[in-house]
Amino acid sequence: MTELLKRGGIEFLAVFLGIALSLWVDQYQKSKEDESLNNQILSRLYDNLEADSVDAVWNSNAHRAAMIGSRKVMQWCDDNQPVMDSIDIFISSMAIRTIFVNNKEEYNALKSSGRMELIKNEELIKSLHDYYTVVNFIKESDKAILNKVNNHFIPFISKYADFYGTDSTKVVYDMYGVFNIIKNPNNSKLKFFASNKHFMSKRMHERYKNIVDDVTVIREMIRNEFNNK
Repeated sequence: MTELLKRGGIEFLAVFLGIALSLWVDQYQKSKEDESLNNQILSRLYDNLEADSVDAVWNSNAHRAAMIGSRKVMQWCDDNQPVMDSIDIFISSMAIRTIFVNNKEEYNALKSSGRMELIKNEELIKSLHDYYTVVNFIKESDKAILNKVNNHFIPFISKYADFYGTDSTKVVYDMYGVFNIIKNPNNSKLKFFASNKHFMSKRMHERYKNIVDDVTVIREMIRNEFNNK
């Protein structure tokens, strides 16, 4: 009887250990799969953020050109529009509008799938949430500027120009076209547009610079995640 109990106990222990080992192996495999998936997510986010930074730098510089140009136009209006060879360029800079081409697919998929918990760093998760909230705001601001330029400024300035397009002798900023102004625009209206454009582009220039700084910080946090594994 004693031998039977011993044998039964040993068999029970063997079954118990087998089940425990099987569960541990399953948990270990799931843990490794989660870690692998986490690394893939972080890697794609890292690359997406790099692309965001490149686009943000370009947009920041575009708004800087618009900010400088519109300030020149305000001064020109204050001086009663004297003859100025470069005024076409400065007025044309007021038509600068940008679109932030950022990739939110990975972040959105991460949120919608409920896999955000795969990222163990709470500070990184918060920084990503804050970053994409700011991105949404910037996109809306870009739309507002696009509307003002396309539906208000261009119809106004087109009455005083006979051409809008590229001119190798008059560079506004990168790909943006230039107006060929054939007569002086209404001074008060032009100054209003210039002051409004200066205000908006100054803010957008700063916001895009902040985006670049935020991306630098977040990408460093992601690198640290990889290094700490």
